[in-house]
Amino acid sequence: MAPSRYYSNIALANTIGNSGGISNSATGLFTATAPSGYPSQFPFTLALDPGTSSMELVSVASGAGTSGSPWVISRGFDGTTAVSHANGAVVAHDLSAYDVSTSRSHEAAQQGAGPHGLPASAWDTAAFAEINETILTNSTTAVQTWNSIPGTYSHLLVVILGRLTETTALTDYLTMQFNGDSGAYYSFVQNETNNTSGTLSAPTATTTFGASSAPFGRLTASQGGAAVNAGAIFAIIPWYTSTAFNKVVLSMTGAGDGTSALVDGRVMSGFYNPPVQAAVSSLSVSAPSGSFFKTGTALGLYGLS
Repeated sequence: MAPSRYYSNIALANTIGNSGGISNSATGLFTATAPSGYPSQFPFTLALDPGTSSMELVSVASGAGTSGSPWVISRGFDGTTAVSHANGAVVAHDLSAYDVSTSRSHEAAQQGAGPHGLPASAWDTAAFAEINETILTNSTTAVQTWNSIPGTYSHLLVVILGRLTETTALTDYLTMQFNGDSGAYYSFVQNETNNTSGTLSAPTATTTFGASSAPFGRLTASQGGAAVNAGAIFAIIPWYTSTAFNKVVLSMTGAGDGTSALVDGRVMSGFYNPPVQAAVSSLSVSAPSGSFFKTGTALGLYGLS
């Protein structure tokens, strides 16, 4: 890969300071007065006798451009011809065809792939894809099941915003099952704090083992204040196609009113460890027993690449 080249917008034109000028094979060059504004990194390009029939481009590899530390140059750069230049000939920092054509040639060499040599999939395939979004139009749904989940992503993301039809203070928990499995293979841990009466509860932790499902998150029950009060769940299932490890779901959930004491926040970790590990192809999220998702509840499943 060609090395980077360096540039400056403040390099002042100067003249050749070598006594007698330079021959067509000389590799040391300095200017009549101390160079000003030239790049301090290498390589960069100089034009000798610019705008004349004797113009030559040279590539500077090192040096300071002074008599004590001449620029070390490669002659006849970028298709120009090495020729002699007299003492007092103009020296200027320049941009050449090489600078413009190199990046274009690199892009063309990728044979239709994306810029910088990345494969087309890096540009043409979204990192975030909708698998399914459902907004309920009635309050008769108790279980949301996503079947035939494609195995083409790295991770699954679930986002839920809604409310439950409970009219008394039940658990408010949604529960999850993988691949329709109701075996005693689920465990979870949660940390929570809430304020429903004006006093913030101290953080508490809860765990369950060997259950037939695991809490997935918490929505607001109908008894939780105004009808617009909703709960939300944001959960990720990493590497859901793995057959080497058990499945893990990490979720954040919360609910609040905004104008009253009703606030609730929880962080949950759920685990599914069946006798035989398999990719997740189905995911069910259920409302508490005897309850349904209220109209307007939105449930989305997304794939992350």
